[in-house]
Amino acid sequence: MPQLFLLCMLWCCLVPSVTGCSRDSLPSGTVATVNGQPISLRLLNAVQALSYFQRAGASSDLSVDALRKQYGMALASLIVHSLVAQELRKSGLEVPPERMRMEEARIRADYPGGEFEQALLETQMDIQTWRELLHNQLALELFAEKVLSRDVKPSLEEVLAYYARHEKEFSYPASLYLRIISGAEQDQVEGARTMLLETPNALLPPGILEQKTAMPKASVPEEWRKDVDALKPGEISPVRKGEFQYQAVQLLEEVPANRMNVVEAYSLVEQAYLDQKIEEKYLNWIDQAVHKASIRVSVYLRERPAAAGPGAR
Repeated sequence: MPQLFLLCMLWCCLVPSVTGCSRDSLPSGTVATVNGQPISLRLLNAVQALSYFQRAGASSDLSVDALRKQYGMALASLIVHSLVAQELRKSGLEVPPERMRMEEARIRADYPGGEFEQALLETQMDIQTWRELLHNQLALELFAEKVLSRDVKPSLEEVLAYYARHEKEFSYPASLYLRIISGAEQDQVEGARTMLLETPNALLPPGILEQKTAMPKASVPEEWRKDVDALKPGEISPVRKGEFQYQAVQLLEEVPANRMNVVEAYSLVEQAYLDQKIEEKYLNWIDQAVHKASIRVSVYLRERPAAAGPGAR
């Protein structure tokens, strides 16, 4: 289920469940409470900022109603995180500190030098807030692993029935494994092409860029399609002038379309079925948890501006 649709659905479920509150009934800096547990404005701003960067360019609507809706969906996610944390505590579960350290290290490794800190600055987020959001995400994963997955053990009959309903999802289209060589000078690329025809694993000279890629046959770019269709494995197309460089394409391998039978696909089918059942349990749990919880939301996020009277501008 797309995340945006899920959050919209959650916000619609939450609105009738929240209790009324006066403008001064929540402590300063608190935008909501879930069974008495506060959700801070600081954390809400962080979630909204992240979602804004993820949606960058998707919408130019800067109206008050649009902003309220964005904050409402961000708050809906934080309310669910709070409910999940409370449920984990009831079950005696907590995200292990070592798991937090390992996940932070893994994420930081994707940002060379000081780029991780720079990314935080761009979203105006401090490290403490970022770690709270990371903890929320790991808590959701732990909830799925230890709580939602409990007692979800598909039978052979259920897996076979799922495969029968989703057979097309366990197939692969015809695909090609290609090598693209390119360079600024036509003579250079022609020489590299000759080298590869004579020695398939030849070390290409400086100035020649080599790229190997796999793609569905139907996704081959239009400018290569005619040449590639004429190739047999090992053959190389003539050198063509591209938009910026001269290029040639070699067909390394052609993989025919394949549909896995139920025996070949069994582990994949079983996991897909489990994912579906866990998602169903998750949505059912959210519905029940929201309606049982005492949720108080700041009036500033729930009120719409009063309609303007006749003649008002």
